[in-house]
Amino acid sequence: MEVQKTEKQVLQWHPAFYAGIQIELEREAGNLIFENEHQLGTKPKEIDVLVIKKETGIAIHTNIGKLFRKYNIVEYKSPTDYLSVDDFYRVYGYACFYKADTKKADSIRIADVTITFVCHNYPKKLIRHWEKERHYTLKK
Repeated sequence: MEVQKTEKQVLQWHPAFYAGIQIELEREAGNLIFENEHQLGTKPKEIDVLVIKKETGIAIHTNIGKLFRKYNIVEYKSPTDYLSVDDFYRVYGYACFYKADTKKADSIRIADVTITFVCHNYPKKLIRHWEKERHYTLKK
C-alpha cells in the first residue's frame, strides 16, 4: 500500500495582481513605470539605537529619558552630518516597520513608540518641512 503525501499548495497571488494592475492601467501605461516587488534599499535597515523599557511604569529621570515610552528609536547624526527631510521619513518608516514586525498583530502599540533625533546642527529645512507640509507645531 502506498502512502500519499499531500502538500498544501501555496498560491502566488502577487504575479497575478501585478499583471492585473498593468491591464487595469494599460491606457496610461506610456506614462507609468511598473516595478514588481521593488526592493527598498541595498543594505539591511538598521536602527541606530533602540532603548526598550523593561517595565512600562518606570520613570527615567534624565532629560532625554523623560520623553521615552516603552520602545524608543534614537537616530544619531555625527557632527559633520545633518538631519534631512529624508532622514526623518526613513526613521519614521523604521518605527512603523518595528511596530509591525511582530508575531501577533498590534502587540506593539504605536503610542508606545518614540523617535528621537540627535544632531549637532539645527535642521532648518526639516523644521520648515514639518511646519509647512506636516502642520506640526514645534515648542522649545
